Amino acid sequence: MKDFRLTDWLPTTKKEVELRGWNELDVILFSGDAYVDHPSFGAAVIGRILEAEGLKIAIVPQPNWRDDLRDFKKLGRPRLFFGISAGSMDSMVNKYTANKRLRSEDAYTPDGRPDMRPEYPSIVYSQILKKLYPDAPVILGGIEASMRRLSHYDYWQDKVQKSILCDSGADLLIYGMGEKPIVELIRKMKNLLPTEQATLTTNEFKTIVGTIPQTAYLCRAAEWTAAEEDIQLYSHEECLADKKKQASNFRHIEEESNKYAASRITQAVGNKVVVVNPPYPPMILLSRFMWMKNSTIRSICLIPGCLIPNTKGREFLRMI
Repeated sequence: MKDFRLTDWLPTTKKEVELRGWNELDVILFSGDAYVDHPSFGAAVIGRILEAEGLKIAIVPQPNWRDDLRDFKKLGRPRLFFGISAGSMDSMVNKYTANKRLRSEDAYTPDGRPDMRPEYPSIVYSQILKKLYPDAPVILGGIEASMRRLSHYDYWQDKVQKSILCDSGADLLIYGMGEKPIVELIRKMKNLLPTEQATLTTNEFKTIVGTIPQTAYLCRAAEWTAAEEDIQLYSHEECLADKKKQASNFRHIEEESNKYAASRITQAVGNKVVVVNPPYPPMILLSRFMWMKNSTIRSICLIPGCLIPNTKGREFLRMI
């Protein structure tokens, strides 16, 4: 049986960062789930992909948002950005039953503890990080953020809510499968910086925000110019006044999310505009594995329930 070292996993503490001999981090990921180094967990997958790009990555799983915020401070400010995922399951589904009663167990937390994440972690974590590090870019991902990138009906509050970008204060949202947009984003970030030691600021980050497919971002309405082929949804205020307009918006969102060549979507929210760039075309099986071939994959699933543990990407390519 193979002996594993602590450095085989992505660091989660200051001590583990120091064990790798790192003085600073390029990206810090915050997750509403426990850290499980497995492809079922999005934060772990994105962390490994960024590691394969040569970046210094750490994950802070289930940070405590109720104390002096030491979990948000312990690793300092990353050189490039903070990444946030509420977890593999929508946080409100994770915490409440369909009858809006608190669940007694959280399947994605050690010992099943149900009190290790807040309601709407994407919003709570983002607001904390923006308060502590106002000049550091914050990027949202995961199912919670993806489902809330535009005006949406919130079952728990029984009302139509505006884009999660408005409440969170995040600089960018990556929706759907984030492997391709995160890699393109990282490469454009590197091109912005004069040296490998330079730190990216929010103002510099804004210059590339609109150039990444499969992302959403906020901009001021006065600064936005729509293209002729853009799909302009009914504004958030119009959706509040007429539920049929919200239904019409939802149809457009779903159609464009599943097209091979989709259009850009925009929606006005007060004096701002939410811009949703079209997604990447779907990845075919071979290109997906070729793209991962230099990464160490802890376990890969070809067929549901069929795991190949501790397999190198190159070896996996020889298997198919």
